[in-house]
Amino acid sequence: MSEAQPEKNVTGGTVVQDPGTAPPVEGHVEPGSANLEGVTLLGRYKITKKLGEGGMGTVYLAEHITIRKTFAIKVLSSEFAHKPDLVERFLQEARAASMIQQQNVVEITDFGDTPDGSVFFVMEHLRGEDLSDTVKNGGALPWDRVKNVMLQICDALAAAHDAGIIHRDMKPENCFRISRAGNDDFIKVLDFGIAKVTTDEGDGGKGLTRTGMIFGTPEYMSPEQAQGQKADTRVDVYASGVIMYELLTGRVPFTADTFMGILTKHMFDVPEAPSAVNPNNGITQEMEAIMLKAMQKDRELRFTDMREMKIAIEGVGTGAAAVAVVSESIARPDQGQMAFTGSEALPGTYPPQVAAGTYPPQGGTMPPMMDGGYRERSKAPLIIGIVALLGVLGGAGYYFGVAKPAADASAAAAADATAVKDAATNKALADAKAATDAAAAAAAAVPEPVAKQLDNTKPKVKVIIRTGDIRAQILDAADGAIFGYTDAEGGVEFEESKENVDLILRAEGYEDMAFSFAPERDKEFEKTLKKERKRTTTTKKKKKAASTGTTTKTKKVVLIPTDGKKKKKATKKGSGPQDLKDPFG
Repeated sequence: MSEAQPEKNVTGGTVVQDPGTAPPVEGHVEPGSANLEGVTLLGRYKITKKLGEGGMGTVYLAEHITIRKTFAIKVLSSEFAHKPDLVERFLQEARAASMIQQQNVVEITDFGDTPDGSVFFVMEHLRGEDLSDTVKNGGALPWDRVKNVMLQICDALAAAHDAGIIHRDMKPENCFRISRAGNDDFIKVLDFGIAKVTTDEGDGGKGLTRTGMIFGTPEYMSPEQAQGQKADTRVDVYASGVIMYELLTGRVPFTADTFMGILTKHMFDVPEAPSAVNPNNGITQEMEAIMLKAMQKDRELRFTDMREMKIAIEGVGTGAAAVAVVSESIARPDQGQMAFTGSEALPGTYPPQVAAGTYPPQGGTMPPMMDGGYRERSKAPLIIGIVALLGVLGGAGYYFGVAKPAADASAAAAADATAVKDAATNKALADAKAATDAAAAAAAAVPEPVAKQLDNTKPKVKVIIRTGDIRAQILDAADGAIFGYTDAEGGVEFEESKENVDLILRAEGYEDMAFSFAPERDKEFEKTLKKERKRTTTTKKKKKAASTGTTTKTKKVVLIPTDGKKKKKATKKGSGPQDLKDPFG
């Protein structure tokens, strides 16, 4: 069992039917009033206090006057109640959630009109914390807890998909952890505010979304969402892979200093191997393969559905083979849509290649990893296409499953109102191509290799390799797999042996250093890396012109071993890490 959770009031989900005529309401409410405390709605829900609010609405705690049960009531701000598209979006949240009959999905139980002409819906009142806070407060979770959580997420989304609902904004903030039936990690999936109701298509649905619009939270968005393509259930498979990655490593696979930068990485970059990100959390090949398969760029290569992903999770540790992860060649076009294709092994690539369709995913050329590092990420969902929708998707601060303190009401309202009126979204669209082109042109650091898999049946020794203030990769010269890093506290594990192990120390901006040793006992080494030297690889002389004269082109090169040989590879450093900026804040 996990430790006791700090209490936090939370709700999620959304309404489903068109509001009918409400019964008489007790308490006096002025038109446009922002406070419903003391009011009784539908003749049975007495509002006792405000839990939180934002620019587009408020969440209240209420008690059923007959059965004395507490509920959370989400109310759309009256100033937006005259906008049909915002009202419909608000009601769709409840409509979507109430269509799903599954214990891990938040329950929506009622709806109606407020005295000032707005709309509300009633949902279960939860006490606990979301998974984002769980990771933030305690770091990466062990496999037994991650397995428990992910199986429940798979069940919830499978039920949603069976009901024709695609969530489209799965993330840890929308997975609320409570204590129930002896399970301290009981999960409730929240917030269907931008869910796609596929059963509405073709039968007169109002078409609140359309192809070309971008919906979701950047850190968890699939490549096809980032491109504004039509979403299907596999966008939730992709997001679930990102959630699992974060729970096991303590960080998301892609960060950048703008949301378009994050989307670009989802489209073009290969995620760093989870076992290399957190080598101390016991991440096995089977676990790693599940995450990487769920996050394949081409949706055709992912798990077919959430049940298939659940079966793979249940198979970890049973002796079942790791799921197949296909390496992908990712074309970066100058314009138009990109293509994802399974790739064949190519000569001269690093790490050494194996056939496509195997694990680890090493076939084909792997795009270089861009500047990484964990930064505070934007929790705001990204919606490009209808600016007016930005606010309502924020709900009453419960869009993220966590109520904002009432004291922040004025600031939150001002920020959301500015976001609605602002042209930031249009500017983001205008900048999208420039951001993508810049990312495509940037040659970043050498990609992270696959973690070295040790034989658990053999004894181990600890080896400390120091390289001063430089953090270097410790690579197996034979296959390019990584043992760890030179700054690892307590050293790096090797299988005990009297045979020499050939290693390569690699750090960006420094020459590779090769050395060998026999790991027959614990050892320590001090190594000094040499600064990388620039070499001129091509010099082109152009005919002298009136404006240009003679020019010379010089490229920076580093040596990268492949299959025992060295290849020259051009690199270009990307920009350093910066705090992620919320484009709508």
